[in-house]
Amino acid sequence: MKVVYDRKKVATRAKDAHPRKGTVCLAVIVNGERRFISSGVHVYKNQWAGGQVVMHPQALELNERLNNVQAAIIEIVNKCDREGCVFAWSMLDRLYVQKPTGTSFTDYIEAVMPDRHLAKGTKVYHLKVLNFLKLHKVTDFSQLTVDTILRLDNILHERRVKGKPLCQTSIYGYHKVIRTYIHQAICVGIMQHDPYSRIKIPKGESRMRDILTMDEVQRVKDLKLYNLDLQRVRDLFLVQIFTGLAYSDLMAADFTRADGDTLRGSRVKTGCEYNTVILEPVREILKRYHNKLPRMTYDHYLKMLKPIAEMCGIHKDVATHTGRHTFATTITLQHGVPLEVVSKMLGHKSVKTTQIYARVQGCMVQVQAERLSKLAL
Repeated sequence: MKVVYDRKKVATRAKDAHPRKGTVCLAVIVNGERRFISSGVHVYKNQWAGGQVVMHPQALELNERLNNVQAAIIEIVNKCDREGCVFAWSMLDRLYVQKPTGTSFTDYIEAVMPDRHLAKGTKVYHLKVLNFLKLHKVTDFSQLTVDTILRLDNILHERRVKGKPLCQTSIYGYHKVIRTYIHQAICVGIMQHDPYSRIKIPKGESRMRDILTMDEVQRVKDLKLYNLDLQRVRDLFLVQIFTGLAYSDLMAADFTRADGDTLRGSRVKTGCEYNTVILEPVREILKRYHNKLPRMTYDHYLKMLKPIAEMCGIHKDVATHTGRHTFATTITLQHGVPLEVVSKMLGHKSVKTTQIYARVQGCMVQVQAERLSKLAL
């Protein structure tokens, strides 16, 4: 067994511009198999030296915690030897149950978040929920009651984003993150009761954005633009329409590494792999930019989409995700591409997510009916 600090090499000093703590793990080898066990201790780079916590207001408690975790691991293995039972890694799951002095619920979330191996987009969302808790002063474990959860729910229902109320799925998302960390705290013995066990937060149904028809897509393609900035935005939007890439994935995509007619990559939001097609309209655009699409901020991109839609006579709420929705429905499903294939193109973890994105429309039913009529049944 060996104590390992910041094995992912992400820690910085406390006074750096973007301070980030490193995790203290125990590298445990049993019968030739190695696992890294989190100690629950997270400190800055200048707070770790000589295999122990230094220059930290709780250095004594944290070092004692490390010693206790190591002793507990040795005792578990020795107990297996004494009793002749088979060791299982699950025996170590409840080791870092001790709560450091002064740790609040929000401190706990910050401490364990690095161990959850969240995708970049998911981590951003978890941080947003964490800031929401801090803003409304729900920071301590003792505050996690049914009344508090209902109060937070009311605040979320009253919240407005760009003048519109949050949809129920977004509200449910906040509760889901909070509940995740509550359940984790219960599992390691910090909390005893789950306030969500006495209330039910409805999941709600996804609010679908508008999609473009083939006629509207053609209008976007044919639009004559003399402003270079608008041309770039229009071209990026068309790439979204014909690839299904989300804005963040579009900005991260490297088309110079495309394999023939396909482009592979990992989604920024979830880390899931996507495998989409490069159709002729995309090839034409890539040729104009020598396979290197322009980059721009999300806010600027969204702002420029509005006048483009107006110039095309499209009276819909066009946003960055409209291109992705249009690919899922108008470009693929309406042309008979199987749902499972569309799911892979979009980089979804589950086909169920694709079913939410891609609404089956009446014209699709008509197309499939015509195909069935031609079969010799």
